[in-house]
Amino acid sequence: MSGDFQSFDVSLFGTWGDADDASLPEAARGVMLEVKSAEARQTEVQTASDMRTILNEATLELRQQFETFRGLRTAAEGMLADGDEAAQKLARADIKAAIDAMSLIVRTLEKIDTLQRQFARDRQAEAERVADEGGYQEALLEVERLIDERAEEKADARYRERCRVAGLDPDEPGGAGGDGARPPDTG
Repeated sequence: MSGDFQSFDVSLFGTWGDADDASLPEAARGVMLEVKSAEARQTEVQTASDMRTILNEATLELRQQFETFRGLRTAAEGMLADGDEAAQKLARADIKAAIDAMSLIVRTLEKIDTLQRQFARDRQAEAERVADEGGYQEALLEVERLIDERAEEKADARYRERCRVAGLDPDEPGGAGGDGARPPDTG
């Protein structure tokens, strides 16, 4: 069983970066994860970003704990060969406890990774939803613009037809048969 953790690379379980907070991994290394304090700071509605930060901090802490237990297990394995019977019994108990702790840490890291991936999928789905809504609004505005444009074309065509029937030139200021006055030059 101890061989399972010899090849396990805890660095595979990293923090999920945030483009807005590049200093997060360094800051998280200096902070001890304390659940009671974290719960006291949480509001009723906790954003996914806040949860992602907590999961990143937990990942860093668990990685450090994993390395600590790996070191304890290695030290206990050394005692198996060199110690007396009582020391060997104690070393076996230490090895089992370290392996159990490491196993729990690995399972916890896997769950954190699953949550991080779910948050990433949720953010992607939300971004797509927002983009779709924006796309819908843009399309709606474009359809309204096309309707207005077509309505103006039809109104202009009707005006021109009425002018033609009445013998008027729709392009002449004041109209044909009028006084021929042009509008004042405002430009």
